[in-house]
Amino acid sequence: MKGKIMTTENTTTESIVPTPADIAEEFVKANTTSAIIEEFVNHHNTIESLKRKLEATEQEVRNQRSRWASMAETIEEFLKEHISEGNSASVTQLKELAAELDIELTKKVEVTFTVEVTATFTVPVDFEADNIDDSDFDIRIDYTGNNDDVEEESIDWDMNDFSSDDK
Repeated sequence: MKGKIMTTENTTTESIVPTPADIAEEFVKANTTSAIIEEFVNHHNTIESLKRKLEATEQEVRNQRSRWASMAETIEEFLKEHISEGNSASVTQLKELAAELDIELTKKVEVTFTVEVTATFTVPVDFEADNIDDSDFDIRIDYTGNNDDVEEESIDWDMNDFSSDDK
């Protein structure tokens, strides 16, 4: 026992007063039997075993998800290919199969068009047309069709041949 050495005011006698940690340590030593230690070790080993099983199960889940994603991609490509080649009866059946497998059948469509804009402004007489450049304009293009199945993914545009002239 380590304890604290205590002295009294009128005596030279020293006594050792155990600290709470010393008391706890002595209690554990006195009350710990091999059966308790064995049970503790068994619980620890069980926990470690369950951790290993959990890790193996999580790895198996990752493997199964990867296999499922690969198979879904293969099935999706098969369905898309056969829908584009099929007659209306087989297209309906293939779409039903895709819905049953929770596979969303989509494809990309790219639209390209040219827009020419002529804008006329009324400006003060001493205003120079060269003071207007392409950064003064905001061009916004939005899909406004009535088909709810069409989802705008991206729009990219370039401004070419910008010029300004006095009239």
